[in-house]
Amino acid sequence: MKEAEIPLDFSFVFDLAQPPSLEDELHLEKEIRCIKASDDIEQVKRYAEDSARQNHQQTIFIAGCLTRIAELQTRIVQSMNKKEQKSSNLLKKLLKLK
Repeated sequence: MKEAEIPLDFSFVFDLAQPPSLEDELHLEKEIRCIKASDDIEQVKRYAEDSARQNHQQTIFIAGCLTRIAELQTRIVQSMNKKEQKSSNLLKKLLKLK
């Protein structure tokens, strides 16, 4: 089966998109306050550059993972549908139905 034949279903993304925990939000707020309190502009620039690079890499990785998950989920559904069709065809043959 070619990849183009597989319809992608990204509905599972809504299940994965959970809000951050209180601890995660507090940790982020602590980092933001440290950045705001810094007087070293070069350090802030390096931090911003590192954050931008890391964000870009994570975005690419997550997009690839979500695409692969959707492909595998679709293949599972297609496989289940094929099994259902085979079993109903067998029943029709046994009962001599059209």
